[in-house]
Amino acid sequence: MNDFKNTVKLLRFPFSFFLLPVTLFSLYYIHPTFNLSTFLVILIWHVLVFPSSNGYNSYHDRDLGPIGGLASPPQPTNALLYITIAMDLLALILAFVLNAYFVFFILFYILASRLYSNRTIRLKKFPVVGFLIVFVFQGAWIFCANILALSSMTLLFQKPVLFSALAASFFIGTVYPLTQIYQHTADKEDGVTTLSMVLGLKGTFIFSAIMFGIATMLMYLSFSHHNSINNFWLFNIIMLASTIYFFTWSVRSFKNSENVNFKNVMIMLILSSMSNNIFFLILLYK
Repeated sequence: MNDFKNTVKLLRFPFSFFLLPVTLFSLYYIHPTFNLSTFLVILIWHVLVFPSSNGYNSYHDRDLGPIGGLASPPQPTNALLYITIAMDLLALILAFVLNAYFVFFILFYILASRLYSNRTIRLKKFPVVGFLIVFVFQGAWIFCANILALSSMTLLFQKPVLFSALAASFFIGTVYPLTQIYQHTADKEDGVTTLSMVLGLKGTFIFSAIMFGIATMLMYLSFSHHNSINNFWLFNIIMLASTIYFFTWSVRSFKNSENVNFKNVMIMLILSSMSNNIFFLILLYK
């Protein structure tokens, strides 16, 4: 029973919450009715694919210290690997209910996440390649997949949608290096060189601020082309709390590196995810 509980823990289902804004943002342009197709898109990504990816990563990393969503991760067993394979297969089978485009996007997301984590290939050990995989596949890739699953290629190539898809990746690019910032020692011992290690403490915060600035600019372009510029100002208001936290945390960390820890990273992740989720839910129900 304990092994089962530990396996479920390592799937880190709550961590899917941090990727929910990308899905909600894509749904804003589709405005789908909540039918079987919409349900399947959410189920496939957030209940199957993302947790499976988390579990597969944990199976190969065998972390001894805190990771995203878990302060004290248990050690994985072979059961975790088998469950991730079963979840991936189920995700692909369910994707066929939607269309071939969605199957393609799901399949390549799974392949990319495996190449990223697998102990033999381990693309995550390369700072730029590892960053780009997460930047692309957890942002614009998911956004575009959802558009093609629930709408059409015509919608995908509209300027506001393209700007928004890019913005989704830059939001991921904002947060991802921050999730690595407290793990430099552990990553070095594991033979992994993350982008945050290359950038250093101050460089990571500066890089994330630049990524967020670009994401915000893309949001402006998206909403201005969509004739909904008021949504841009609403976005800035709702994101104010997480933005203030980011800058105050940065200043405190520059003065004392002890502020760069798992607790503060999780506060940042939760604040930014909650703010984004609230904003996109408001857009969906306006």
